[in-house]
Amino acid sequence: MLKPYTYDDIIHWRDSSTFETRAALAGVWWKDDFLGRALDTTVWWATNDTGAATEAVVADAPNGVYALALDATNEIQLAGIDFDDHRPFTLNQGLIFECRFRFTVLPTTGVTAYIGVCGDHNAAAGTVAESIWAKFSASGAMVLESDDTVNEQNDVASGVTLIANQWTILRIECEDETSVRFFADGVRKASATVFDMSQVAALQLQPVVRLGKEAATTGVGTLQIDYATCYQHRGAT
Repeated sequence: MLKPYTYDDIIHWRDSSTFETRAALAGVWWKDDFLGRALDTTVWWATNDTGAATEAVVADAPNGVYALALDATNEIQLAGIDFDDHRPFTLNQGLIFECRFRFTVLPTTGVTAYIGVCGDHNAAAGTVAESIWAKFSASGAMVLESDDTVNEQNDVASGVTLIANQWTILRIECEDETSVRFFADGVRKASATVFDMSQVAALQLQPVVRLGKEAATTGVGTLQIDYATCYQHRGAT
């Protein structure tokens, strides 16, 4: 059943059983369902690949699925997609990011995944200047992070631990840049933590999904993305 939900003057229609946002009355709406035969790297996405990491559309996957994979080669690897530092989404315009994903192979030791929005790319995730994302490591546990270059939250427990092949919908709501909210399958997580991103209210951001090992290791992992979406108010230009 679809239920309307209004926040910050954006009306959202969400499926009450799957927690997917089906539509929203927002000035700016972008979504990729990965339905094509290959990733669209001419308009939206760019890939950030290191070593033997691979990225590809999953053939004949229902609804369209894109996969990032690391193999057991003992080396630094990164499989990731973002907007190549083109940052069209604006923090204080009520930005919402949502992604449905799963790990078909959970990260093993030395492998970390990040899903959310960020500033400019860096191969070392910890040195990305601005970020709002969920982080996953070898335990399958989801922790939450935000960093606006002044205010920072790292490795905040969400209470969610994923198992292999478990589809999850992550939503990040930035209607209030002083208190960003994280949701997993419709349930707010880490509500006692203040994720303050207010250092630059009109901060420009890009979506990011990445899976990597930043030191040489034989760790592996496979992350699949069903869809990613960002929407917000249309602000002044």
